[in-house]
Amino acid sequence: MKKVLSKTGVVALTIALSIPAFGGSAQAFDGPAAKNSWGCDNSSKRVNFSYTPGTVTTTVYYNNHCSYTVRAAARIENKDGAISHDCFSIPAGNSSHIKFQQGALGTFVGIYKC
Repeated sequence: MKKVLSKTGVVALTIALSIPAFGGSAQAFDGPAAKNSWGCDNSSKRVNFSYTPGTVTTTVYYNNHCSYTVRAAARIENKDGAISHDCFSIPAGNSSHIKFQQGALGTFVGIYKC
C-alpha cells in the first residue's frame, strides 16, 4: 500500500482543514456539547443521547440499548419563552439521529423522557 502523505503532510493538512476559509469568528454550534441518558426498566442497560445545540437546528444522536421502544422529548423554547416538547420514538436496539428545527430565535433546551 502506497503512503500518500508523510507525517508532515498530515499535520499540515490537519491544520489547514481546521482554519476557517472565511473571516470572523463564526462557529458550527452555539452551546456546549451535551449528553443525557436514563436506564431501561428492570435492566442495567441504558438509552443514550448526545447533541450540540445549533443556531437554527440541533441534531440529536441516540443509542437505545433497551429491549423496547423508548419515547423521548426534545424541549425547545421560543423567543417569547413558550416551551414545546417534540416527542419521538426510538425503536429497541436502534442507533441513529434526528434533527430538530428550533429557528434562529429558538433555544434547544435538552432531551427528556416523554
